[in-house]
Amino acid sequence: MFDALKKMFEKNAKIISVKAAEDGRTIPMDQVNDQTFAQELLGPGIAIHPSNGTVVSPIDGTIATVMDTKHAVCIQGEDGLEMIVHAGLDTVELNGKYYEAHVNTGDHVKAGDVLFTFDIEEIAKAGYDVTTPIVITNLSGYKITKCLTGQQVQAGDEVIQLTKE
Repeated sequence: MFDALKKMFEKNAKIISVKAAEDGRTIPMDQVNDQTFAQELLGPGIAIHPSNGTVVSPIDGTIATVMDTKHAVCIQGEDGLEMIVHAGLDTVELNGKYYEAHVNTGDHVKAGDVLFTFDIEEIAKAGYDVTTPIVITNLSGYKITKCLTGQQVQAGDEVIQLTKE
């Protein structure tokens, strides 16, 4: 009986797709060289070792925050999912140098819209890791059903799948 009920509810669960924010190689959060991200203190997710410096929106939604330093953006998804896309580790110290924001707080975005760009070579030369964590900050009410790590991806490829209960 419980299996039948479980299947009935699973059919009604909404599937949400989180796309790769960049071209590159995906890694699990516990391999990110920053304890805040590696221990998922901000939330679960995935990270990308980027092959270029163009960061796109992983979901449809509204820009909740663009950091003054232009290295991170918070997005409120149309379905309530909240995320942070954070390009580089400790790059807040660059104070916006080598970054250009292409969105503003309050902008509506579709998955694939350019959020910001950054100069990978210059940031790496300055001694910073350019790994880009994509963090889900409100997992309550959601369940991760797929997380693609250890793969080469293109911006827009599905890297996380969730169900909203």
